Amino acid sequence: MRNSIISVALFIALLVGLFFLNNKFVKLCNEIILKCDLIEEYLNNYEEDKAYEDAVALIDMIIEEADVPAIYLNHVDYDLLKNDALKLSLYIRGEDRAESLATLHSVRSTAEHLRDLQTPNLKNLL
Repeated sequence: MRNSIISVALFIALLVGLFFLNNKFVKLCNEIILKCDLIEEYLNNYEEDKAYEDAVALIDMIIEEADVPAIYLNHVDYDLLKNDALKLSLYIRGEDRAESLATLHSVRSTAEHLRDLQTPNLKNLL
């Protein structure tokens, strides 16, 4: 009887932990997407200084929130997101508008892809 109670308690703790990690990561992806939208607006208005500041803030946000993805994700996917954010800031600082927008869309699509991977559906389970 005691083993059954411990097993049920551990299972419930696992479910609560996964639910917490999933929600935290989806929230991070949503914040990245919103930040990308803001950077794109700045780039379209030719405000490179504000876009660069937000790109650096995006990098800081990705690095500071690395505790959840390190436990929860494949490192290759998260490293791709981080590297693209670094390239974005360099392209903005170098005033390469085409590469900045292309890398910005890459960061956004990677964040959307990672967020969609966390949605439980039949495609993700198989």
